[in-house]
Amino acid sequence: MTTMTFDRLAYIDRLKAAGVTEPQARAMADGLDQALREEVATKSDVAVLKSDIVAVRNEIDLLRIEVKNDLATLRGEFKNDLGALKAEMGGLRGELLAAMKAAKIDFLKWVVMLIVGQTAVFTALKLLGR
Repeated sequence: MTTMTFDRLAYIDRLKAAGVTEPQARAMADGLDQALREEVATKSDVAVLKSDIVAVRNEIDLLRIEVKNDLATLRGEFKNDLGALKAEMGGLRGELLAAMKAAKIDFLKWVVMLIVGQTAVFTALKLLGR
């Protein structure tokens, strides 16, 4: 912040003219001078701050646009990946169903063969008289 100039003597003279004693006027002038040196912002300080706020808002707007674009890109990539995954899962499902059918056929062959074999054994045992 820039420093303001404060004419202490003119302020003391005004206070004395208004009926304030000189020691009180000096004390008030010292206090006001101290406060103005430490904490008062000038119009130029406020203008700089306003321009900084505008710059930050512009940066935020640019970041918002960038984030929206990145999100749109990610959504597109996700949709593509999801479509590819669905297609792959469909293919795997078909392969699994085909493998299950083949296993079912093999299982039925074994069961029929066992039944035929068992029947042959029982028939042979009956014919042999046991």
